[in-house]
Amino acid sequence: MKQQIYRIASSTSIWPFAVPMVILFLVMSFLLIPPLQVLLGSMQLPDTRFNGYDAGYVQQLAERLQSSGIKGYLRLEWYADIPFIILYVITFTLGIAKLLMKNGLWNSVWYYSLCFPVLAGIFDLAENAGIIYMLQTNRIAAVAPVASFFTIAKGCFLPLTLLTLVVLLGIAAYRKIAGRFS
Repeated sequence: MKQQIYRIASSTSIWPFAVPMVILFLVMSFLLIPPLQVLLGSMQLPDTRFNGYDAGYVQQLAERLQSSGIKGYLRLEWYADIPFIILYVITFTLGIAKLLMKNGLWNSVWYYSLCFPVLAGIFDLAENAGIIYMLQTNRIAAVAPVASFFTIAKGCFLPLTLLTLVVLLGIAAYRKIAGRFS
């Protein structure tokens, strides 16, 4: 399995995934989320509340969004956020894998950092499923604690993913600079 991942990662370009991921992120940030944010005022979308939320918060959010805002939020989740999750899992996993190879760390404990973006993606998808279910069925009280747990878990693994990328980039930069002076 480890050799298969190595072979796939070494032969796959990151750019066909990274470029659409960035474009989708920009579209969500500047076109899709702002109209929802106008309806919400100072409230955050549950996706970004990494400290969690409760059923009362989601109920208040649904009341502020009203029918048209809920439809917009559901479109955001289905057609933008879910594809974005898939793209960021692939992009960040490939990025970590390529940096592990470049730094000669493939066969070290760092190999397991490949799990960070995958776990972040799994928790993010589960969170989205919970949010979609709550907004479509209005069964907020039963689902909010579970969806909130997934949001908190995602909020742990996304920073770990980004920190791993930064550390591995730092190691690669250090080795490149140190190699010039040896």
